[in-house]
Amino acid sequence: MSKFFEAHPMLLFALEAGVALFLLIFIVVWTMGTAKKNPRPTRAPDDHPSRQPQESTQGRQTPPQEQDSAKRQ
Repeated sequence: MSKFFEAHPMLLFALEAGVALFLLIFIVVWTMGTAKKNPRPTRAPDDHPSRQPQESTQGRQTPPQEQDSAKRQ
């Protein structure tokens, strides 16, 4: 078999590229199939913590960038 690859050295690279392409397509199809079986909800349920109003002392929520700059001063 090594004599064959000595005569055709690029065939080994083509074979490796074909296997890599097959694995890539297989992994993508496998993960897409899993997403169809377990779809994510479009909205969080009403009792989820992300849908609860957040209380703030100033009446508004400050973005994290403003909080970081306020801490540095």
